[in-house]
Amino acid sequence: MGKYPIRKIGFIAGIVLMLIIGFMPTPAGLAAVVPEGAPPELAQRVLAVTVLMVVFWITEAMPIPFTALLPILLFPLMAITGAKGENGIQLFRHYAYQTCYLLVGVGFLSGSMVKHGLHKRLALGIVSKVGKKPTTLILGFIIAVAFVSMWMSNTAATVMMLPIAMSIASTLDEDKSSLKKAMLLSIPYAATIGGMSTTIGTTTNPTGIGLIAETIGVDINFVDWLKIGLPFTVILIPLMWIYMVKFFKVDKMEAVDISEAHKQYEALGPMNKGEKWTAIVFLICVVLWCTRSIVWGKYMKFASDETVAMLGAFLVMAIPLNYKEGENVCDWKTGFNDIPWNAVILLGGSMVMGNAFKDAGCATWVANMLGGLAGMNAVVICIIVGLVTALLTELTTNAVVVAAFIPVLAGVGTAIGVSPFAMMIATMLACNFAFMLPPATPPNAIAYGTGEITMKDLVTCGLGLKLIALVVFPIVLYGITMGLFGIGV
Repeated sequence: MGKYPIRKIGFIAGIVLMLIIGFMPTPAGLAAVVPEGAPPELAQRVLAVTVLMVVFWITEAMPIPFTALLPILLFPLMAITGAKGENGIQLFRHYAYQTCYLLVGVGFLSGSMVKHGLHKRLALGIVSKVGKKPTTLILGFIIAVAFVSMWMSNTAATVMMLPIAMSIASTLDEDKSSLKKAMLLSIPYAATIGGMSTTIGTTTNPTGIGLIAETIGVDINFVDWLKIGLPFTVILIPLMWIYMVKFFKVDKMEAVDISEAHKQYEALGPMNKGEKWTAIVFLICVVLWCTRSIVWGKYMKFASDETVAMLGAFLVMAIPLNYKEGENVCDWKTGFNDIPWNAVILLGGSMVMGNAFKDAGCATWVANMLGGLAGMNAVVICIIVGLVTALLTELTTNAVVVAAFIPVLAGVGTAIGVSPFAMMIATMLACNFAFMLPPATPPNAIAYGTGEITMKDLVTCGLGLKLIALVVFPIVLYGITMGLFGIGV
């Protein structure tokens, strides 16, 4: 639980709430939605475990991935289900959901990029070529981090770029402290916004995509998500740059020394063999992801985005760098260690909780209680969902918000006559507008942990950026995602 009081409170509160919900008289409406042949208290028990997990996730009473494993303990003990899928509820099967292997495959690609320094070359190359003007320096950091974050963990992108920013910041005079803050804060913000673009840019996206497929049967491939996430990134990045420049008054400053970035870039030398092969495999995967649904997928009907990810993993593990020594582009230890296992376990636990919540009838029960929203304008409802999500995501990791919300929205949307898919997409997008507090995203926590920015800096700057994102959100969602591309209509 650690030293933070909120974690200790959350631990006790979660257990107490689970016991109260689990042992109180079963509400008539909840017993009525239980599947035929299942015990009448089934949905109540699932609801109790769900509340426990949500409280633990929000307060981080226990490590988030560990909380995702609790159904393995609690579902059998509470007679909800077991290894054989009793009462029509699956347990272990969901921990190996297909999207987990998208993360596994991408982990090998990401590990290969880090091992050979390709990610650093891309980022330093952009930063060192933007010029000495403070405004373009900030733009260089934003573009570099956002681009790298599209293809690897936004946390890794932040960890990679912060030392570069710190090195440049160390050469600045005291009168340029606001430029230092602008550089350091632009990194986690750009990582979060850049990660929205692709299915592999953040753990939130594969978690949400997997839950959507399971709950309402809508499959989202790589290109589909580009149509959803990329417009937000393309629009928010320049708005973020203008906002950061104005908020920290960077546009009024003189030129700065970026020789440190030049030195680090030049020290890399020419691309080595490992970088070249990694870049080739990476480009192959991107092309295959982008063309599967419109070109080659029709000839290989069983292939998926996970197939492409595992092809990339196979290639970097099979292509030799030193044939005599048996050295390949990526080795098992590097690839295995770079797999985001926390995200894999969280996704599996989310699938277990989400499907149990639906299959036991809990989602139907919640939807029936929210039936009063029926008839309200769909746009207004989606905006409300986005606002609530954006506020909650400041208190806990955005992937957790997605894991907790999406299973419920499936039933709610159907009951009130609003597209569940639109509400789910609104949740997935808005949960990325987490710019104000350290717990909101790992990039925020890492940047705050440098000690160079205060909580006031994070809250005041992040609040303005959040408001900008929330204004842009409904315009892009209904004007581009659903209007131009027709997704979710």
